[in-house]
Amino acid sequence: MMRLLFLSLTLLLTSACSTITPATMRLPGDLALNSERLTYAGIGGGTRGRFQVGAFRGSFERSEQRLAIFDALVRNYGRADFVIEGPAIGSTIEAQCRMRERLIDLGIAEFKASRMAYRCEFTAAGHAFPARFEVQEVSRGLGGTLSKKERRGEIALGGETVQIRSVHKLDGSPIEMASPIGYVFTQNGDPVGAVELNGAPELFIAHGIDHGLARTVTIAATALAIFWDPANSALGDD
Repeated sequence: MMRLLFLSLTLLLTSACSTITPATMRLPGDLALNSERLTYAGIGGGTRGRFQVGAFRGSFERSEQRLAIFDALVRNYGRADFVIEGPAIGSTIEAQCRMRERLIDLGIAEFKASRMAYRCEFTAAGHAFPARFEVQEVSRGLGGTLSKKERRGEIALGGETVQIRSVHKLDGSPIEMASPIGYVFTQNGDPVGAVELNGAPELFIAHGIDHGLARTVTIAATALAIFWDPANSALGDD
């Protein structure tokens, strides 16, 4: 409950600073100036649907579950499956994604017994092929010790490997969110894309990257766009 109140208060304070535009994630300078911005159509609050972003389209289905044992040991589960087709995809790519997290809830505080991990397995037109996606919660000094839910990971697909990092800073504001407002994708240290999660998901594709890399970035962004992060979940709140 406290994390939802914190998120709502943060967004309220941010909105009060500007009645014209909603809070947006802070992008790396190069990406903010040199990228194509595309809005996901069809991804809202539902458990299933069809989506389109740029020249890519597909369908998704997702769910979340919270299991509490004696009201203290809590297990969070999530599922997000999607099918996508578009440029540099021969037919379709299918993703089966799962999230697991375990924590101890003492009422006034929560402790992670097993940090959040979100993983996807892929098939192409129903056939297995070598690809992987994983994002995990990390602890980095005071940010990890307190309330910041930082995530890092990687996707390797179609000969492209891309690193994934959560973004918590808001554009034009000193405020930093506890849970991710989006993610940045990098390759060899250079930003190649991003996905913003506040409101309708937004995909950013760096100018000049080839179709194969754009495809891999889009698949990673889609996995995150349909992901119900337990840091924002209302399950278990009374």
